[in-house]
Amino acid sequence: MATFTIKDVTVKERILLHLARFSNVLPGQIYNVPFDLTQDGIAMVVGITRAHASIDLKKLGETGLVMNWLAHQKGARSKRLVYSITKEGLTRAEESKGRLIQEGIDIDVLLDMRRCDPETKWNSLSEADRNVFGKVCVLRVPIPRDTFPPTPTGVLPTDAAGMASIPRETALRYLDKVSMDTVRGWHSWAADYWLEKGALQERLYHLVEAGRTAEAGKFARAHQYELTSNPNEDLLRSLGIINQENPGNDTILWMRSQTAFACKSVDALKACYKDLRKLGSPMAELTQAQIDILNKEYEDAANCADNVYAQTRHPAAAMLLAKALLCMGDTETAESIVIDAIEAMERIGDVTYLDEVLRARAEIAYSKGDRDSAVALLGKAKAAAPDYKKHELQFLADEIAKPGTAVSFT
Repeated sequence: MATFTIKDVTVKERILLHLARFSNVLPGQIYNVPFDLTQDGIAMVVGITRAHASIDLKKLGETGLVMNWLAHQKGARSKRLVYSITKEGLTRAEESKGRLIQEGIDIDVLLDMRRCDPETKWNSLSEADRNVFGKVCVLRVPIPRDTFPPTPTGVLPTDAAGMASIPRETALRYLDKVSMDTVRGWHSWAADYWLEKGALQERLYHLVEAGRTAEAGKFARAHQYELTSNPNEDLLRSLGIINQENPGNDTILWMRSQTAFACKSVDALKACYKDLRKLGSPMAELTQAQIDILNKEYEDAANCADNVYAQTRHPAAAMLLAKALLCMGDTETAESIVIDAIEAMERIGDVTYLDEVLRARAEIAYSKGDRDSAVALLGKAKAAAPDYKKHELQFLADEIAKPGTAVSFT
């Protein structure tokens, strides 16, 4: 006699078992009906498409096992079609549940991986399906469910938009059940997946987690401006691991320094300073200037940045110097440095720091009482700035536009 497995449970049985968990929701309830009772919610739990769910729900309705009505889902304004199990359907679900329990099949494993013990769930999956679940577990960003093959021994969580994702806390519990080499292999797959999609930070993250740090370092250096235009703690961590595994590259260290400065991480900046100083890089003093600015030691910051600027005439040094001078209230000197920075940028064809130049010019204009020019310059700075800076620039412009309002740029 053939062994009964999860694959033998029909879609209709899964739907009834799922709806049985909400048997207290009846047609009289038209407000705050759970998402789980919509077509999208049912499809997500059962592991089928919405179209498939719609067809089987219609058949279940025709046989009197399911009923539907229009109701308000939690958090939604408009009504949606929702479903509930009938008395006859509940009887059928209980029969199925008894049979499955007798066969040793866990209902929670069958329906929703978030509800069950990870070891039980993992053991219920075939090797091929474990490979799919593992890949989804390492992802930070949902991707289309149809990227993966069907998983007959387990339902892969999918949202209403058809994107596969597993909650981070749940994913970590599952990843704990396999070897680090297996997890690295899944990260390696994800790194190659995101290369094709052009998601730079996701590719870098997965390259690092896969242990491909030399390749990650080369990738980071090739995309340093795009990556540092979206500074965050995860990027800071990835750059730190790259430097730890492949020390001695001043580009990676300066990228980490810029990211740490944007994240206001003095500890990370101190580590960068130490490593850059060992290399004899002039960027070490710029990193010290960043530390001083975060510590509000503006005179020390100005001295460090001025030393580097005198040697290199680099726009990065100019803008740190101008920032420190403006914080000290020395608008006149800051203005001359900004003009020099513009000339340097034009000379080398580098517009990386254009938004900072425009922001500094706006601050100078504001200090002179020219609010209109300040607002206009902030608008230009916002257009040139990476996304993470745009909100602050818009806020400054809005505040300056209010007559009589005192605004601080620091």
